[in-house]
Amino acid sequence: MTTDADLDDLLAALPLKSPREVFDEIEAARRAAELAPSPEATIIPMPEYPYIWPHPRSGIVRFPCALGCGWARDEDAFAEGREPIIVPLGGGSSQDINRIFNERSRHRAAVLRGRIETAIRGHFTAAHPGREIPTRGER
Repeated sequence: MTTDADLDDLLAALPLKSPREVFDEIEAARRAAELAPSPEATIIPMPEYPYIWPHPRSGIVRFPCALGCGWARDEDAFAEGREPIIVPLGGGSSQDINRIFNERSRHRAAVLRGRIETAIRGHFTAAHPGREIPTRGER
């Protein structure tokens, strides 16, 4: 039990699942994971978040060298998207606004991906000549 009486009452009101129901949920999740498409292979390593809010640099996302040499590419996530969003006069329909935000998001992601990949390729050319850049995301 918790120290919150309201939460205890809510948890007590929830129906308990049988072991069979829990097993069926786990199996369904496992099958879904098997059928999921393979992730796209990329040279971009898993990001790190070295500064936690409210640190002044909390928007920094770090992409370290996959070989562990100490080099890293830092990107400021808070600096992204400072250009204004342009929507049609009169607001447009929800589909129009959805399309505008989706296009903007795809464009920003492509620009960011290009910037990080260029930095990684430049680093490998300078610091690890002749080494193949490791990829992740392949099964």
